[in-house]
Amino acid sequence: MSYDDLKEMLMKKIDQELFNYKQNLIKNYTPEEIIEQAYKINIKQQIRDIIDGIIFSKEQIQVLLKTDNLLEKLYDKYEKSDGNIWEYLEDNVGDSLGNIVKEYNQLKNKNKEKER
Repeated sequence: MSYDDLKEMLMKKIDQELFNYKQNLIKNYTPEEIIEQAYKINIKQQIRDIIDGIIFSKEQIQVLLKTDNLLEKLYDKYEKSDGNIWEYLEDNVGDSLGNIVKEYNQLKNKNKEKER
């Protein structure tokens, strides 16, 4: 089997796992409970997209194809990791807010100069 065929099988497997997860939510949870799971759905989708961009060896793909609940395992690992997305988000929001204020003040000063 070619690399491309194996990779396609892996992505179909992951897509099916994500689809099944969402269907389970739809069938067994209230709308409010589903909304509470939105973060998990988003992270699983991002993990899926990351995997799609990785070039694996054929052996790695074969192992991943045999791994049950791959997305759930990767999500659990992510959730328990030391990496803190909150800190990254705080830094990013803080920087963006600072830039917005800076741009506003620059525009304000520019308009004042025009009025003179």
